[in-house]
Amino acid sequence: MKKVIFALLLFFGLSNALFAHDGPVSEGVVVQANGNDAADFKRALILASNMHEVLTKAKFEIVVYGPSVKLLTAFSNEVPLIQKVQSEGIKVIACGRSLKSEHLKDSDLAPNITVVPFGAVHIVNRQKQGWQYIKP
Repeated sequence: MKKVIFALLLFFGLSNALFAHDGPVSEGVVVQANGNDAADFKRALILASNMHEVLTKAKFEIVVYGPSVKLLTAFSNEVPLIQKVQSEGIKVIACGRSLKSEHLKDSDLAPNITVVPFGAVHIVNRQKQGWQYIKP
């Protein structure tokens, strides 16, 4: 009887190892950044970067809306961190509505920032596509 139990434990242990993978659980991860200060913004970028180290096959997007879009301008102190995550393949996205409400234009943004018409709607659409949603 002990041999049978041992064999079953061994089988299930090996089968978990054989079928386990460290790939993404979905196609992508969308991270929301809409806090009130630079610390919230940095937290979102760092979280996405850290997760990307583990989920290397997943796509990552950081969607920035609300007052945080001001941190995406070309003269922001956050440009080096933005460029770092972009160099890792993480897409940084600005909400067009938030840009208007903050009196900013697309041309005010740091390089390679994508603008979508409505950041929150972009997040909802990504979730419909099976992406995971994170709000740090």
